Amino acid sequence: MFEQVDACAPRLSERTPALCVTPQWRRTLLEPVLWELRAEKCAHLWQPPLAAAPQAEAFEVFERMVRGGRPSTVFTYYLSQEGRDNPVAVAMMSPRVAADSPEDGIPVLGRTYDVHPALRGHSIYAQVLRHRLALCQQQWGQGLFGVHIGTSSPRVEQVFRASFPGRTIRLGDEDLGDAGVVAALMGLTREFDRQLAEPVPGPLATAHAVVRAYLAHGTDAMPVAQALPALRALSGCQSAYRLLDQFLQRMPNLR
Repeated sequence: MFEQVDACAPRLSERTPALCVTPQWRRTLLEPVLWELRAEKCAHLWQPPLAAAPQAEAFEVFERMVRGGRPSTVFTYYLSQEGRDNPVAVAMMSPRVAADSPEDGIPVLGRTYDVHPALRGHSIYAQVLRHRLALCQQQWGQGLFGVHIGTSSPRVEQVFRASFPGRTIRLGDEDLGDAGVVAALMGLTREFDRQLAEPVPGPLATAHAVVRAYLAHGTDAMPVAQALPALRALSGCQSAYRLLDQFLQRMPNLR
């Protein structure tokens, strides 16, 4: 999906490190990240399988999990200093939430992990996030309706809300099993909101009101299960409703 060359992630300011980024699976860069993740209990889907395997098999566990999941690009972010490349974070970008989703338009930014705790106060996550948000806009343009992340960190949620150029709602909570429970966030684009504001046929007015309430306030307005029938009824009206319905159908553990 992306050109397979190393590049630079744009700095947030002169005080943030200049990160390099590669979508290539460079074992020498990825293994230190995987070893750190293996040892840190956190709400990351890779953590339990990595912790259950010997450290020497971490890269093979990573390969199996990525190849067996939804189509994704894995980005490794690193500092290149004095002739050495030192990894600082890994993050994924998926064009759709599940392999069997029929359409793109709501990509998922997931599996982010900052390697060094000492760097976590230096806007590394914001830099990593904004790099992938820019790629989403570049890839889908007007066909981008939303961007999803799941997180258990209030800090990450705050950065996402501050970085996403549209507005953000909380869809609900997603149970990741052994990895824990995360808040499912959705950044909605201006194109999504434009379609949301379009009138619908009279018989669908009640469904429209339900969906608008849910998409205005997310789970604060109602549980996702209450909004799903109304969203499904609207799926033939606009691309935004159809894609969001497809997305939510493939999140069975969302509450």
